[in-house]
Amino acid sequence: MFVIEIIPLIRGTKINTLSYYSSTDYAVGTFLDIMIRNKRQRAVVTATFAVSESKTELKNAAFTLQKLLPQSQISSVPEHIHETAKKLTRIYPCGVGAILFQLLPPEVRDGRYQYPKISTLIQNEESIPKILTAPKSDRFVVYRSHIRSVLARRGSVMFIAPTSADVAMAVKQLSQGIEDRIVTFSPNQTPKERMRAFVAFEDTSLAKIIITTPSHAYLDRVDLLSVIIENEASDFYRSRVRPYLDHRTALIIHAKTTGRSILLGDVLPRPETEHKRRAEYYSTEGEETKRIAFSSPLTIVEQKDKPTPENPFTLFSKELKQRITAILSSRGRVFLYGARRGISPVVTCIDCGHIFRCPDSGTPYSLIRTIKGGKEERWFVSGTSGKRLRAVDTCPDCGSWRLRERGIGIQSVYDDCLKCFPKQKVLLFDHLTASTNKRATDIISDFYADRSTILIGTGIALPYLAHQGVDLSAVISLDATRANPTWRADENVLRLLLQLREFSHKEVLVQTRTSTDSLLECASTGLIESFYTEELSLRETLKYPPFATFILLSWQGDIATVGKIEVEIKKRIGEFVASFYNNPMSNDKKTLRHALFRIPPKDTTYTTLIEIIRTFPPYIKIEVDPNRIV
Repeated sequence: MFVIEIIPLIRGTKINTLSYYSSTDYAVGTFLDIMIRNKRQRAVVTATFAVSESKTELKNAAFTLQKLLPQSQISSVPEHIHETAKKLTRIYPCGVGAILFQLLPPEVRDGRYQYPKISTLIQNEESIPKILTAPKSDRFVVYRSHIRSVLARRGSVMFIAPTSADVAMAVKQLSQGIEDRIVTFSPNQTPKERMRAFVAFEDTSLAKIIITTPSHAYLDRVDLLSVIIENEASDFYRSRVRPYLDHRTALIIHAKTTGRSILLGDVLPRPETEHKRRAEYYSTEGEETKRIAFSSPLTIVEQKDKPTPENPFTLFSKELKQRITAILSSRGRVFLYGARRGISPVVTCIDCGHIFRCPDSGTPYSLIRTIKGGKEERWFVSGTSGKRLRAVDTCPDCGSWRLRERGIGIQSVYDDCLKCFPKQKVLLFDHLTASTNKRATDIISDFYADRSTILIGTGIALPYLAHQGVDLSAVISLDATRANPTWRADENVLRLLLQLREFSHKEVLVQTRTSTDSLLECASTGLIESFYTEELSLRETLKYPPFATFILLSWQGDIATVGKIEVEIKKRIGEFVASFYNNPMSNDKKTLRHALFRIPPKDTTYTTLIEIIRTFPPYIKIEVDPNRIV
């Protein structure tokens, strides 16, 4: 008889291990089915020992061991993935099971696919991350060269892209001449297509290029020598659920654990990545990039006009109208970027100043227009909580009907564009019209099917335009784009402008109502070195990453409940110092409270703090280096 210790594979679980008894001795790493609260769950074996070795401990235990369920199909998690998960628990305040839940493909977690048995061989590649800073077309030239060199050594390559659209684009760019070596894992695949991909992945008669999103990036092959992370700065590499894992961190650790090379590419890698490159923790692929040259110029239009009753506010400046008209007359295509979804990001009452807010998150509602049965419907939607309700016509505080839309939403851009160019084909690409991959690809196909067409979209449209590009791109309001409550705002805006320059053949036009600053100068000249130097200097002064690690705790409730939780947190953290503050949208009935820790690099107390925070209850949200701290 044996005692089996296991880790449940449950999203965000705080359970470290459970113990069962069994007549079968299961090897460490074996997948098993267990019952938790009358529900069958997958789990991984972490330890096993004979009952005869621990009779005293079992007799004195305050609990009774349950018997394991009969197991039908036996498979195991590769040792390298288990080792990677254990290393990640030193960074994230969670158990190995929660980490494994994020690393393992969904088909493995639920038992539909079993990992093939592979060798635990550690490769002998240089595992120091290499950084590639270049436009997309130049990056793929380097990627193809790198892949050819690995294939020549009969090695496989794991190519990771952040979204399904990026995966599709990578397949087009990399598959020419080696179609039989391409294996694709995409969220858009049907179950049959996914199983065919697994079969192709297991075929080791040929070295393969596996192109995938992070969901299948930890699949293992004995001949896998190299890992490529495309669009390194994309937010889609960060998990949206506990433990909010950053897959870039996990993949770098996994590459080091397996002895594989790893290459990170982007037009503007994150400043943290550049800092490590400058400090020689990372190396440079090719030559150091100080300036990026683009074929299309970036033109800044400073809108100095002020709205009057005779001349109301307009989104489209004279310069933008002229540029669009010229491109359309030459049968070109135009892309207009809008930063905010819906008609307006905020709705207020003119008479009393009331702002319509979500009661759950406290954030202002966005006003969204939908069409159902040919009729227009207006909704208040919270992008934070997802709450949705019909838009009202009067103020709930004073009863006034004088409600005002504040800010520029993409649906407003669409309406104004139809007025300015009534005879042109105008398409809208946002979270409503492109809610699925099929709808998104249909809109893009329609856009490229005709000439003299205008596409209006948010950031989700960018990956779909990267392959063919457009003639003219324009940012309707740079001020709205920069009004993003994240400490990464400047790098995000610069990266957006550089991406637009990547796929715009003739010009990128930026409308703003503020004066040109150093950020816009960097976007115009392509001098990214000066941006990095200025940004890193500012972050060092403010103690922002990479000069500190953020650990953000968040909890909410009424003011009394929030206060009690804060007292308990302060009691547990002891001498550790945190900044406690309310979210700006909080009120006495619904208070969102934060505690922010700034841990210096190589601080030996980091592990101690992680161990303390690991014991906090699940109603306290814990994030490591989040993009938003308010």
